[in-house]
Amino acid sequence: MVSDDGSEDPPAVEKRLEFPPESRRRARRMAWLYTAAGIILLPWIVYLANPLPRRQFDRHYRAAWVGFDLFLVVVIIRTAYMAFRVDPRVQFPATATATLLAVDAWFDITTSANRTAFFQAVVLAAFIEIPAAVFSIYLAHSVNRRVLELAHLQAPGLHGAHRNRGSPPPEGKAGEPG
Repeated sequence: MVSDDGSEDPPAVEKRLEFPPESRRRARRMAWLYTAAGIILLPWIVYLANPLPRRQFDRHYRAAWVGFDLFLVVVIIRTAYMAFRVDPRVQFPATATATLLAVDAWFDITTSANRTAFFQAVVLAAFIEIPAAVFSIYLAHSVNRRVLELAHLQAPGLHGAHRNRGSPPPEGKAGEPG
């Protein structure tokens, strides 16, 4: 493929990245953690749905929280599914999981009705939600780093091509056609 400036673009890497067995095992362990979190959240949602007031400041207070928690379960299960497949795109639902966990912790704390609820929300945030969010960010970061490493290793003809656009050709290559 030829770009606008006449230089040839590097060919797209069509081969799927192959992960070493150690990375696949680690990905499967992480997938089991996300699967367990999603499964554990389902009865938790049912448990929380009962004591939540039918009306707070909003007419649909209970529906809002149950819906949010169900959405969180969907994102966690999606993260687990992609981790089981050792899909490099797992970083996207993992980032969404981290974001939703942080939002959940924030609103649990800030919408607490009394001191007991506030204390419970802080404990849940400190020991469950925030550590799980940090773990999800770690997962997203480590997968991204690993994908970049594997892309570099498995595409030897492309190594560095994306970084060198617009820069002068390496020594001794000035007269050669690109």
